[in-house]
Parts: sequence; structure tokens; C-alpha cells
Amino acid sequence: RPAPPPPDLRDGRPRHKHDILKALASAQALENQERAIVPLQQSGTRIPVFGVPGHNGDVFCYRALAQGLGGDQPFFGLQPPGVDGLERPLERIEDLAAHFARQIRAFRPQGPYVIAGYCAGGTTAFELAQQLARGGASVPLLALFGSPYPAYFRFPAQFLQRVAEQAVRLGGLARDLAVRSPVE
Repeated sequence: RPAPPPPDLRDGRPRHKHDILKALASAQALENQERAIVPLQQSGTRIPVFGVPGHNGDVFCYRALAQGLGGDQPFFGLQPPGVDGLERPLERIEDLAAHFARQIRAFRPQGPYVIAGYCAGGTTAFELAQQLARGGASVPLLALFGSPYPAYFRFPAQFLQRVAEQAVRLGGLARDLAVRSPVE
């Protein structure tokens, strides 16, 4: 038979019952929360922002922005599967956007939603906003921070980018050769 708790702990239980119940409810809410959604600022009455991070999946790139927007602006980071090492990463932008769209709809079925994308996450954010809108949700704002335009990652744009880089490199070599003597 286990020993009873010490009197000071036993006497403090009624006083802290509300805090204990609140902590348990919070833990239950986190357990039921969708895995992709990381709360950076939960409270507020404004349209919630859902931010897609850059290539490394670090949702905390939005921490300063979430704090700067104030206490009335809910802000949630969207953590891609695989970042935690428990799930297999998704390889296609469309699949990642669909994953985020399912998570957002399960978390908050009624829109509207503000979608943000940082760096390489901007392309996923663009596709996510498109998928939510096609599904009938209101997306009044898509904010892209330091993001290349969505078609940038497609083959023609990547090929042209590489050709332009090589042209600049060859131009530099030609200038270097032009200032040298034939013996050099």
C-alpha cells in the first residue's frame, strides 16, 4: 500500500485544483491538436495566420512576426511532416499543400484564413492558398516573405537561371582574358 502524501502537499490540493485541471485540459488539447499546427500566438479575434516555413521546416522563423502583430492576432506555424523524424517527408509541393489544407480544415473548419510563406515555403503557401480557395474557403491575404515566384522551381525557370549564371561566368572569364597579353 502506498504511503499517503505529506500534509503540506495534501492540504495544497484543493487550492491548486483549478490550476491542475487547466494544465490537464491544455495537455488534452495539445494531444488532440493536428500535428502540423504549431501555435505561436493562440489568442485573438482576428483572422488567423497560418505560416509555411522555409526549406528547413523551422516554424519559429515566424516567432518575432507573431509577437510583433500583437496579442489579438492568432498565428500558427505549419510544420511539414518529417521534420520531427517520426513521419516520412512529402516530396511534392501539391502533396504538402494538401496535407496542410487538411490539417487547417480539421483544426479550424470555418475560414477565413491568412496564409504566409517564407523563402522556399512561399511556393507551398501559394499552392495551399489555391487549394483552400478551390475548396470554398476564403483566403483574403497571401503574404510571401523572401519567396521566389512559384514557377521558379519548375524546369524551364531553373534551366534559364543556370544558363544566365553561366553567361555571367563566361563574361567574367572573357573580360579577364581580354586584359591579358597573348603570352599570359
